[in-house]
Amino acid sequence: MASPALPLSDIVDVVVQVSPQSAVAPQFNQAIIIGPSTVIPSQTQRVRQYSSLTQMLTDGFTSSSPEYIKAELMQGQSPAAQYWWIGRQDLTSLQTVVPHSGNAGLNYVVNDVILVNQGSASAGYVKVTTIGAGGAVTGLSVLTAQDGTGYSVATGLTTTGGSGTGLEVDISAVGESYLVAVENCRIASSIWWGVTCCGATTADAEAIAPFVQSMQPVGCYFHTTGDAAVLNNTTGNLAATLKAASYTRVFLVYSTTQGGTAPNNIYADGAALGVAMGLNTGLPNSAFTLMFKPLVGVIPEPLTQSQVTTLTSLNVNFYVGYANGSTILQNGTSPTTATWFDQVLNRDILVAAMQYNVMNLLVGSPKVPQTDPGETQLIDAVNQACQAGVLSGYLAPGVWKGVTVTIGNKTITNQTPLPNGFIALANSYATQSAAANAVRQAMPIFVFVIEAGAVNSLMIGLYITP
Repeated sequence: MASPALPLSDIVDVVVQVSPQSAVAPQFNQAIIIGPSTVIPSQTQRVRQYSSLTQMLTDGFTSSSPEYIKAELMQGQSPAAQYWWIGRQDLTSLQTVVPHSGNAGLNYVVNDVILVNQGSASAGYVKVTTIGAGGAVTGLSVLTAQDGTGYSVATGLTTTGGSGTGLEVDISAVGESYLVAVENCRIASSIWWGVTCCGATTADAEAIAPFVQSMQPVGCYFHTTGDAAVLNNTTGNLAATLKAASYTRVFLVYSTTQGGTAPNNIYADGAALGVAMGLNTGLPNSAFTLMFKPLVGVIPEPLTQSQVTTLTSLNVNFYVGYANGSTILQNGTSPTTATWFDQVLNRDILVAAMQYNVMNLLVGSPKVPQTDPGETQLIDAVNQACQAGVLSGYLAPGVWKGVTVTIGNKTITNQTPLPNGFIALANSYATQSAAANAVRQAMPIFVFVIEAGAVNSLMIGLYITP
């Protein structure tokens, strides 16, 4: 009788451990174009990603759709972005809904959610904000992301839901503002970074700017204006308003159709956005500024030197030609003085890389101990993000010119050399409070970085002797 084969694990025991897949940080090279075309259903999808203009035509957009024209201009830049998104502004959603006089219902409570019924319209919900005697509804607000589709102005509509009965409502206005559309597109997708809207007005821009400034995940709003009030810097113009509010997450382009001879100039912001998303590859030496870049498909603006000075003082961008034949985008800035577009973008990339690197370390390790060697692991994760910034050309070796800070036994002062372009420091766990230790906090990491910047102008001294 043959002997049974004994398992090799008795002698060689192999334990297989598969590390969890690391999360990939966002690339910040995808943009969304938001418009009113009805191709994308607002309630079931809201946004779609595309990689070719042919895909848009197959989906139902036409060559005259504003979203298509803007995408065509955006993708006409070199290099072009690999992907982009189209978002839907629903012009048949609920905008303003009020209780119907004499039929405000009974026994409702604040925060009741109510469905508005109207023919084939669907998914339009309002929330009770105020009530009167007997629970009669006195105030309603439309729910963002549940504002429905297919509605029209009407009176005396029945409702469903909530704590009470008998509420009828009047729809006095329909259609999303571009602000609500941007909010809904952010809820639908967190991938895109740059956002532009087809035909957005000055009022739209003023409403969108504060939302994008605080939006999570972060992003940047691109807008074209041809308003003479900006060119003449009259009181209350859009550029002055954005500058006064110190918005950093807006890229404002002054561009006009020049009497109808340059119709695509209303989409100049889309061209600038296309340049930014196409150039942002993350490859070595890929850091860039939008200053000096050509905008394919955009006609240069015939500006005088005085007008250029005015626009520059307002931190507005514009597309102009120079005497040597160069046609360039100028200035590559946000509305905030001394904050350039490339700084906003690259700071976002650096912050995200730090967050993802540290999170991947925490998830992928059995544990990171609350010890100085454990802190070194966290610092290494932060350093990897900074090293990527150096590799792209965003950070560079130099001299620290900021405030003086002492971390542990290291003091960073004005003029301290940072030969790597960055340094990350943390105090020893010996200095940690018992309370912080008890809730398993790491020691705070303090990172000092030097941005490489970019040359926008220079002076040349020419000395000649006969």
